Amino acid sequence: MPPAACAGGIPILWRQPFLAHSPRMSARLTVHFSGIPAAHLAAVSGLAPAAAPTGDSTTDACALFGLSGPDLPLAAITYTHDFGTPPPAWCARLDPVCLMPSGATLRLLDLAGAPLTDADAQELFQRVSTAGVIPAVRWRMGAALRWYVLCTDTPDVRTCPPDNLPGGQIADCQPTGNDAARWQNWLNELQMLLFDAPPNLVREARDLLPANGLWLWGGGLTPVLAQASFDTVWTDQPLVGGLAHLAGRLPQAAPKSATDWLAALPEGNALLGLGASEMAPDSAAHWLAALQAALDSGRLDAATLQAGGARFDLRRQGLLARLRRGLRRRALR
Repeated sequence: MPPAACAGGIPILWRQPFLAHSPRMSARLTVHFSGIPAAHLAAVSGLAPAAAPTGDSTTDACALFGLSGPDLPLAAITYTHDFGTPPPAWCARLDPVCLMPSGATLRLLDLAGAPLTDADAQELFQRVSTAGVIPAVRWRMGAALRWYVLCTDTPDVRTCPPDNLPGGQIADCQPTGNDAARWQNWLNELQMLLFDAPPNLVREARDLLPANGLWLWGGGLTPVLAQASFDTVWTDQPLVGGLAHLAGRLPQAAPKSATDWLAALPEGNALLGLGASEMAPDSAAHWLAALQAALDSGRLDAATLQAGGARFDLRRQGLLARLRRGLRRRALR
């Protein structure tokens, strides 16, 4: 066994284990968090953004695949994720939401906190999609809270994503354009159909938000994207998954274990798309610790985090920081 290295005559028996790195790789990773504010990621990671936020998580995701501009055809992108092929015509989201009175207007409330069951979603979808309220459209349901309409003719209607409503107030975010009035009338008729639907009556009796309205947004034709700069993409997020598919990269399911996945990460430029559930305290700590360890050990050449329009760069930690981290882990065990 070779003698221990010395400094000032004192054996340094601990140096070798902490300097031992995994075999050198050339793997670069971008982690995009959908629906996570930049301030939240900064709080859980202790990192400062590399630059001030310039958009939101939606525009950031699109920019990763070279797509930008106003009125992004987000429905066509998420449709591609849900069904595996792009929509064959103009496509818009028509998502179930809760519309509650708020003064002289209505307020949109997200149903994600108490989502529809599959059975309730199917019943409500069947009720509105077979009523013939909107002529010459094809309805499709991608998930309980992701509904679509496809139209052969391209309507002149501009909409607002539900995430962009100030305080959920819908007064200033109604559809605009030459065909907006017709669409608004149809949406009002559909709202009447949902008002007394049995699943909603049951939800109200259980003190759950009813799915008593539909929100039109994200309409457009399928964008044509250049080949992705990422060699591999892992995600379950509809927007990132759809973008990857359109850019020639069939996405793989998001990993459940960060440590095991990073240990087998192939070389090249990779994208990992995560959602709000991965930023819960325990999960966030798991992911951030695994990413930092992979960067420090050399399994990753670079790691960048994106959330809420901001970019955060992970940096390799020095020997002392890694030693402290190892001691903390031992103490926890």
